Amino acid sequence: MAGPGETFGPYRIVRRIGVGGMAETFLAVRFGPRNFEQRVCLKRVLPAFELDAKFVEQFVEEASIAASLRHSNIVGVIDVGEVGGTHFMALELVEGADLRSVLAKLPGERLRPDLVILLAVELAQALHHAHTQMRRGGPTGVVHRDISPSNVLISYAGEIKLADFGIAKAMRNSSASASGVVKGKIPYMAPEQARAEDLDARSDLFSLGVLLFEALSGRRPFDGATDVQTLTRVLSGERQFLREAAPDAPEELVETIERLLAFDREERWPSAEALLAAL
Repeated sequence: MAGPGETFGPYRIVRRIGVGGMAETFLAVRFGPRNFEQRVCLKRVLPAFELDAKFVEQFVEEASIAASLRHSNIVGVIDVGEVGGTHFMALELVEGADLRSVLAKLPGERLRPDLVILLAVELAQALHHAHTQMRRGGPTGVVHRDISPSNVLISYAGEIKLADFGIAKAMRNSSASASGVVKGKIPYMAPEQARAEDLDARSDLFSLGVLLFEALSGRRPFDGATDVQTLTRVLSGERQFLREAAPDAPEELVETIERLLAFDREERWPSAEALLAAL
């Protein structure tokens, strides 16, 4: 395990932030000429997985996809590489907190309607960029696949950024990535994701709808007593409606979010751009 002060290529480790399924994350500083310093979020593959070519390939692919997304509402990728046999990705450091932490400190764990609208606009802008991103060979159509409050960062300056495209896959590779493995956080999954089907932009919009439902009401629409019960509700479409969960919310906002949560993706907002127009 890396400790404070350790040098890793051009970076110096400040402290460990956390560990995920295949990588660990650090607060680090990058040094350059003339006393240049840049604080970054350094994500590097765990030693146990470095010998697994499949894991390394997945990490590099995801880093490449994330690096193609340049937008003020998306956490940026600064650097991708390998040091001493360890692959890494350096990310923009967002000084602030995630939405989960912010909601936990608020009365009723909910935001005012005007702030929910702001949140919706900022995240829809991020998704519109990702879903329509162009690279050589045509649009990549990057689907996030894991939208949840813990992946929404809010800086002390009030910036809202979507983080962790770590399990995102380009839609052009959907046939290769449709392995039948359900990824993501169950309460925020679209029904088609819970069924391990191919995903598209509307799948992300469904997850955004769950997040906005929670931000407005302090509740999640599909929550059950267990993960299995929650998954069953997602698969069947059994849920609480926003008008019941937030009776004081503006009707137009409720209707906009409810359309995001349509069980049939054909009945949802067709794109993040269409959602932005409605907002």
